[in-house]
Amino acid sequence: MVRNSTGALPRAGWDVAASRGLILQACRELDQGRSGAQSTAIAKTFTAEAVWRVVDRSPQICGAPGISGDVPLSRFLCEARPSRVHDGPSGPHRWAIARRVVRRHLDGRTPGAQP
Repeated sequence: MVRNSTGALPRAGWDVAASRGLILQACRELDQGRSGAQSTAIAKTFTAEAVWRVVDRSPQICGAPGISGDVPLSRFLCEARPSRVHDGPSGPHRWAIARRVVRRHLDGRTPGAQP
């Protein structure tokens, strides 16, 4: 059932691994009593987009059976898209992330920031 997946499978693995790492980092910050606003925004945005990329590529890996009712991939496609909307669209999250990056840089809290 899997075909020509030399590029799609590794990319799916990278997306899953990166999502796990970002989520664990956000959890660590929250467990330590820190704000976690930046790390949770990054984790939510990246993970929502990564889920969509992985689910979108899956039928391509499986070919025609990937969009039939024989395997759950077609259902995953229907369920994955709304998951990107639950916490709002990615655009506002990106703006919030960028604002915090710039603010930290201007405050001198990032490596290479000017005093």
